[in-house]
Amino acid sequence: MKRTLRLLALLPLLMPLALAAQVPSRVDSLVESRAEEAARRLVEAGFLNVRSVETPEFTAFTVENDYYKLPAEGFARAVQILEGAGLDESKPVKLIGTSYKVPEVTITYNPESGRWNTTKRLDASWDAVRKQKLYNNSFLRTDITVYPVFSLINLIITQVYQSLWELKPALEINLWPGARFSYQLVIPVFTDFFETQYRYIHPGMITLSQRFRDPWHLGIQGKLSIGQFSNNRFGALLEAAYWFPNERFWVDTQLGVVSVGSFRAFHWRYYWEPEFVWNVAANYYNAFLQTQFTLRAQRFLYGDYGIKFEMVRHFRHVSVGFYAEKGLIFGQDGKPVASSLQPHTNGGFRIHISLPPYRNRRHGYVPRIGMSGQITYDYNANNEQVYYKEVRAEAADNLASKNYYNPYYINGYLNK
Repeated sequence: MKRTLRLLALLPLLMPLALAAQVPSRVDSLVESRAEEAARRLVEAGFLNVRSVETPEFTAFTVENDYYKLPAEGFARAVQILEGAGLDESKPVKLIGTSYKVPEVTITYNPESGRWNTTKRLDASWDAVRKQKLYNNSFLRTDITVYPVFSLINLIITQVYQSLWELKPALEINLWPGARFSYQLVIPVFTDFFETQYRYIHPGMITLSQRFRDPWHLGIQGKLSIGQFSNNRFGALLEAAYWFPNERFWVDTQLGVVSVGSFRAFHWRYYWEPEFVWNVAANYYNAFLQTQFTLRAQRFLYGDYGIKFEMVRHFRHVSVGFYAEKGLIFGQDGKPVASSLQPHTNGGFRIHISLPPYRNRRHGYVPRIGMSGQITYDYNANNEQVYYKEVRAEAADNLASKNYYNPYYINGYLNK
């Protein structure tokens, strides 16, 4: 009885200690619930592949843009959600933007400056958040994307221009991390080209692509593609890029083994005469002007070698570029052929326009139908029809899409 009374006497002294021991766990659960609540809001906003993690050093999230046509607009919306989520502002908040579950950029909130900054580099936040539960998985999400195409040529004296109008819907399926399958169908709308191949409905690009990023956080990214490509070529293409610590500068390359293959209606004809194509480029991005400058050395599809300079200004929904190129052909003896047989110096401009709607919500696993990110028009000033031909692996590859994850371009949408 006396022992019991003694314990009761000590109870008022022990209660504060017990409550103090519970405070850290309650705070941890509160912090964790705020991070989970923010992740739930990101999912409700239409983002795919959402994860969240809270550590003593940072709070980190992964998101993949899906609702917004331009990833930069999607990231700006994700930042807005996180700013209103009541997160601990005394430590950095990391938002890692992915593409097909492969990390592309890290957007960091700096509590000292109160600003967000984007980089291509990864850090410990990716290693921590990649192990967390994944919400709104993109696996087997399907899109039917319509790519309108308009072309002009001037080859005959009896007509100023011949035109080609086509619709190229593509079935695009997200697979395992980094992988996508794409099957494109070409539907002629109007053409007065003399070649009959443009008058048939036929398959276009059919590719299986695998995106990747180096596991050592060196900033090397790439894509390996196999299948039927543009310009009637099939084979395998490897694309890779490296961003320097000063991320205004980067280099990229394309290496491929391709051969001739084309469709006449749905009959595939091919010739196995493999050729090696390559290009390597140095790039500079002027953040103030949102303009990219590129100098590229290249082996084109018909054996001509050349240098190509490009300047592209990226607006919100339009990209306008100018280019100039000079080619050279070598004979079997390794010497340049006669000047009369050499490619003429060429140049022109390119316009890429993003088509509305600029937002398109997905409804579960129902295939989503929408217009492409861009309609493109390339003007060939010297009317070159043979040389300077390049190859693209996927229908979505263009000047604008290759700039989607440029850190300075994304920063232009943040901190406004």
